[in-house]
Amino acid sequence: MMEKSEIISYWIKSSDKDYQAMIHLFEKGHYTWSLFVGHLVIEKLLKAVYAKKIADNPPFIHDLYRLGFIQAGRKMPYSS
Repeated sequence: MMEKSEIISYWIKSSDKDYQAMIHLFEKGHYTWSLFVGHLVIEKLLKAVYAKKIADNPPFIHDLYRLGFIQAGRKMPYSS
């Protein structure tokens, strides 16, 4: 089992690698893919914060809006 610090580090390092890929894609003119990878960068950083503040294992979701609300400790204004 991974320690909390290892989990946080995993999400941050993974986000850093994706960030570099995002920049490369953007520089090559692949704007749609760059945007997609940028979403992954933000998602992984939110999951690092979740691991630090709330629990070791972030939820298996990709919705940045929901991840943000979870971070803030607020209820979603809607349910999907």
